[in-house]
Amino acid sequence: MIRYAKAESDEVGKRVDAEVPTWRTRAAKATQKMATQKKYSGDGPSWSDVKPVYMRLQHFKCVFCERPLAGEAAGKVEQDVEHFRPKNALKAWPPKQPKGKPAPYAFGTGAAGPGYYWLAYELTNYAAACKPCNSTRKSNYFPIASDNRGAAGQDVATLNSGEQPLLPYPLGTVDADPEALITFDGIVAKPVAADGTDHRRALVTIDFFGLNIREELWADRFRTISDLWSKLELIETSKDPARIEMTKRRVEDALSDAAPQASCARAFFQLYKSDPIAAFETYVLAERFWRSKAGSSEPQSPS
Repeated sequence: MIRYAKAESDEVGKRVDAEVPTWRTRAAKATQKMATQKKYSGDGPSWSDVKPVYMRLQHFKCVFCERPLAGEAAGKVEQDVEHFRPKNALKAWPPKQPKGKPAPYAFGTGAAGPGYYWLAYELTNYAAACKPCNSTRKSNYFPIASDNRGAAGQDVATLNSGEQPLLPYPLGTVDADPEALITFDGIVAKPVAADGTDHRRALVTIDFFGLNIREELWADRFRTISDLWSKLELIETSKDPARIEMTKRRVEDALSDAAPQASCARAFFQLYKSDPIAAFETYVLAERFWRSKAGSSEPQSPS
């Protein structure tokens, strides 16, 4: 997960106005009606109409797992508009544990409650996500550290301050930079901080979106660091200046926001720059793990 800093609210609003000029006006009317009714209604504009805005801002990647998705045409089917804070009734996460099984965390993750209906048409509450992240995992969950959820009508900044959400919102700068919370050891996601609030946020986010148990993400990350390793080695060993410069540009591409699994690539690149031997050992372990799991019907955590 990375931050898309260009997706500030003003910029998103401008892009939405260019995409569907009447969308925000209709959304404002629907929001006023819901404020009176104190519940979500489907009377507003379709958020699918503004989906392309988020797809482009996110470089056609899932906002949560960074899996590359289809482009402008097919992406409208493959990608969902994700309501970061659910508009309908909230379910407690994690789901209730079987009798006798201990709670997964030593800290609270928030209770069930009414949804954030007043944010149903709030542009800073949207993102584009893959269906495994959105439909399967995000659903109507929104874990928070606070014991109490925010009051109806509160804006996102106020909600963030009071609720202390455990999932970071990657668009714009209203929340922490996800890369300050989560890094990678090879293809394995892990918290940056050893303890404290940032550690808990990273831990929950990794578990919530299954970042360390999904085979498609292992495959994406392994391809990413394998390709990056080859490029970095070529830069070190080639005697052809033109080829070296071309490869350096490809490395920059692999580290850019637009690249698949950019956060994993950046973590591996930093390791390579500080300790090439450790980077090679990490690459070998990642390859060994991936080869052992490729084709397996029983996904296991690589950690």
